[in-house]
Amino acid sequence: MLDLFTFLVFLLVFTGVYTARAFGRRQRREEAVAARLATLRTQLLRESGGAAQALQGDSILLSAEAPLVPAWPWLSARLARLREGLRQLGWLPSLRQRVLFTACGAFIGGLLLGRMTASPLLVSLLAGVVLFVAVAALAYQSAMAKYLAGLARSLPEAIDAITRVCRAGVPLHSAFAIAADHLQGPLVGELRQVDQWLRLGVPIRQAMQDSALRVPLAEYRFFAVILIISQESGGRLGDTLDRLSATLRARAELKMKVLAKTSEARASTKIVALLVPGVLGYMYLNAPEDFRFLFSDPAGIKVVVYAAVSVGLGLLITHLMVRRIG
Repeated sequence: MLDLFTFLVFLLVFTGVYTARAFGRRQRREEAVAARLATLRTQLLRESGGAAQALQGDSILLSAEAPLVPAWPWLSARLARLREGLRQLGWLPSLRQRVLFTACGAFIGGLLLGRMTASPLLVSLLAGVVLFVAVAALAYQSAMAKYLAGLARSLPEAIDAITRVCRAGVPLHSAFAIAADHLQGPLVGELRQVDQWLRLGVPIRQAMQDSALRVPLAEYRFFAVILIISQESGGRLGDTLDRLSATLRARAELKMKVLAKTSEARASTKIVALLVPGVLGYMYLNAPEDFRFLFSDPAGIKVVVYAAVSVGLGLLITHLMVRRIG
C-alpha cells in the first residue's frame, strides 16, 4: 500500500510539472503573437513614412461590454466568450431545446448508473451532473473546432480575393461584398456583416474592431490590423496582404504535418479513453453483479478510484506530450 501511495504521489508531481510547463508554453506563445503584432504595426507605420497617427492601445480591441457577473471578472469574461461562441455557432435560438435534450439524456444515464449502487439517489444526481457537463463541453468544443477550422481554411482565400479586388481599382470599402460573392464558408457571413457596417457609414477601424472580436482567430487579428493601418496611413496594402496570405498557407501546411506526425499518439489516446466506458458498459449489461461490486463495495470503490486516477493521468500526460510536439 505504501508503494502504491508513493507511486501515485510521484505521478501527481510529474503531471503537475508537465501541466505547469504546458501553461508556460501557452503563455509564451501568446506573448510571441502579441510581440509579432506590435512588430507588424511598427513596420507598416515605418513603410508609410510615419504620417499616420500612432494607434493607441490595442488597435483591434473595443471597450468591453458590461460584465455579466461584475463581482467575478474572470467568470464574466468566460461567460461572455461562451455566449459569443454560441452565437457564432448558431445555437442561441435552439439553446433551450439543446440543454433540455442533453439534461434528459444525462439524467437517464445517471439513473441507469446509480440504480446499482449503495446510494442510488446521490450517485444518480452526481452522475447526471457529470454526464451533462461532459456531453455539453464535448459537443461545444467539437462544434467550435470545426467552425474555427472552416474560418482558418477560408481566410487565405478571402485575403486573396480582397487583394485582387483592391488591385483592380475597387475601394476597400466595396471589396468585402465583392469578395463575399465569390467565396464559400463561415467567413462569408462575417465579410457581409463588415460590408453592411461600412455601407452605414461606420469607419473601417470600428468595423474591423468589431469583426476581430467576433472572429476568435489570431490570424484574423493580423488581417484586421493590416487593414486598419493601411487605411489610416497608406502603405502597400496588396504586398502586405500577399505576404500574410503566404504565411497563413505555410502555417496551415506545417499544422497538417504536425497532425500527421502525432496521429498515432492521438489515436492511441482516443482508444484508451473509449476503453473505460466500453468496459463499464459491457459489465453493466453482462455482469451486473461485478458492476454492483465496483460501486457499492468499499474494495470495489477503491479499484474504481485507482483506475480513474491512473487512466486520467495517462491521458493527461499523453495530451501534454502531443501538445508539446505541436
